Amino acid sequence: MAKLTVNRGTNANDGTGDNLRAGANKINLNFDEIYTAIGNGTNIDGTIKIADDSSTVATISANGETLKILGGNAITSVLSGNTLTIAADAASLLTATGTATITNKTINLSSNNTLSATFAEINTAISDATLVGTAASQTLTNKNLTGAGNTFPTLSIKDDASTIDAVSLGQTLTFEGGSGITTTVTDNKVSFATDGSIVTETSTDTLTNKTISGADNTITNIPSANVTGVFDNTSSGSKIRFNFAGTGAFPNETTYEGMFAYDTTGNEAYVADTGGWTKLINENASVGALSNVNIVGVADGQALIWSSAQGRFNPGNVSVSTATYEDTAVRLAVTYNLSSSYRFGHYGATDNPTIYAKQGQTIAFDLTGLSGSHPFVIQSTSGNYVSGNRLTTGLTHVATDGTVTTGVNAQNKTSGVLYFEVPSDQLTCYYVCASHNAMNGTVYIRQKIPSVQKYTGNGSTTAYTITAGKVVDDLLVYVNGICLVPTDDYTISGTTLTFVTAPANSAEITIRYL
Repeated sequence: MAKLTVNRGTNANDGTGDNLRAGANKINLNFDEIYTAIGNGTNIDGTIKIADDSSTVATISANGETLKILGGNAITSVLSGNTLTIAADAASLLTATGTATITNKTINLSSNNTLSATFAEINTAISDATLVGTAASQTLTNKNLTGAGNTFPTLSIKDDASTIDAVSLGQTLTFEGGSGITTTVTDNKVSFATDGSIVTETSTDTLTNKTISGADNTITNIPSANVTGVFDNTSSGSKIRFNFAGTGAFPNETTYEGMFAYDTTGNEAYVADTGGWTKLINENASVGALSNVNIVGVADGQALIWSSAQGRFNPGNVSVSTATYEDTAVRLAVTYNLSSSYRFGHYGATDNPTIYAKQGQTIAFDLTGLSGSHPFVIQSTSGNYVSGNRLTTGLTHVATDGTVTTGVNAQNKTSGVLYFEVPSDQLTCYYVCASHNAMNGTVYIRQKIPSVQKYTGNGSTTAYTITAGKVVDDLLVYVNGICLVPTDDYTISGTTLTFVTAPANSAEITIRYL
């Protein structure tokens, strides 16, 4: 029960406190609890009773008597303030964590105590003998171990078929040779050796009915006399060399018909035929290397003309309807042909000949063969003369009296010489008569381009820069000497040639313009 407090009220006789009966009841309840706690409910017991291990009881009055708590053998007591400490003397008592030397003690290990120590610690503690453990490894000296009094483990052996056999102590373990294997026992040693039927890395043998995997083995230095049958390999990336130092080193063409060979002395490729080794034409070969082309005695301006009687092309002169002038400076005599309803003519060739020029070239049009009724004009559009389409640059006219005019003023002349510097910013221009529509022709301008461009592949790049205005029919493309197929192997857009597959690393790329 919690302590009960008599309520006295806020002020004297204000009627807010406990009345006498209620107050007296709280006081009685408080005393009843005290008398019950430290007495018998009626009387208070002012003593304290304590007992020892032998049940001896001592009564101490709570009114001033002192209870002493004393230490005994190896026990001390210390009172500090309100704290009483009872401690054991570690030097005299054995503790769980303490280290002590026990003298004249008997320890019963049968059931009351457990002695914990390692085998090595026990052997160290024993001074007159050494114990042998079941798990420890020791060397026994002068001991007689018999099978009757001891148990020995067996040795299990297993073959490739997982058959297991147990060999006991005292039994004989026999090592036997098998097919191609012999055994020899000398000086506690078993030796295994192969006989002549086993193939080794250093032996010389003839293999029969064996399959050798090319993926797991490498075969080198195979003499040609030992290779028979047909090679059938459909894998990509295969490599085999056919190089020979001169055609005299080639094998027999009849025996190896269809074989490819490369002459490293003459740097020429050949294919074998029963009639002999046939040279293959490459990008650097002359047209004269073809058996049906004869270029002996060919001269400038001549063409190759087919001779059905000889079955070959021979050099000769031909009449053509076009004229090509690609020297640095060319002088052309311009006339008119009255019998063809007024056409420009040149050296008696076909009327209004097409002229092929190249950028930066200078052409001198000699107009002395014209009459005053055929003014000569060069313009940017074909067909009829259009004054506003006349070229204004690259023109210089030298009159018969030496007068020089340039630009647009050099146009519409009927005599003298008109010097025309072929422009580099267009591909076609036209010459016309300012008075007669039928007198007109075309000047095709060929760009200044290298005859050959070379690149080196890196295994990843597919796009390479070429000259502008070209299509696949304007050039030949070679990779390592192999001519590629337009559209199938590469495409052209603007100034970019794009390979379908990137040329290999270090591959030689040659672009030859036609």
